[in-house]
Amino acid sequence: MNSSNMPILVMVAVVLLAGCASTQVVSSTGQTAEDVFSRFQSLEGAWTSTPDSEDMPPSTVTYHTIANGSAVVETLFAGTPHEMISVIFMDEDRLLMTHYCAARNQPHLIARKITDDSVHFFTDHVTNHADPNNLYMGEAQWVFTDENHLKSRWWSFQNSEMGEPLTFNMTRVD
Repeated sequence: MNSSNMPILVMVAVVLLAGCASTQVVSSTGQTAEDVFSRFQSLEGAWTSTPDSEDMPPSTVTYHTIANGSAVVETLFAGTPHEMISVIFMDEDRLLMTHYCAARNQPHLIARKITDDSVHFFTDHVTNHADPNNLYMGEAQWVFTDENHLKSRWWSFQNSEMGEPLTFNMTRVD
């Protein structure tokens, strides 16, 4: 190989690899991550949640915008040993979420699939998760029905296998 071509080949490889590593939002609607983030900000308040699972009772889910509008906190099962929060926030042109789970780990997810009525987050990495076979929440989807109705679905992973989705059907209380 001609050594004078080496810098050009290295530059091409760097550009191609950078494109492959992109974690930008994939939106079929032309919405920016910031547009979608504003949808989460509009959820501010309390919601009644009726899970599809018969093992879980109805509960209240709250959404609260914090840190000068830079993050939205979702709280599930408040005041119980299984209380969990998810923090949804922007990182430049990416919409991210960290889920603080009752399984005592923290999945970090990226919104990678956005439609007119839904946002689907996928795992980037999980902290406090030494054994990759242990349970973690690996995907989450919000389906925006209208301003007073919302559905969220959560998929757990264990032993590298995706579980059935746990669906929360929510209605705005205030």
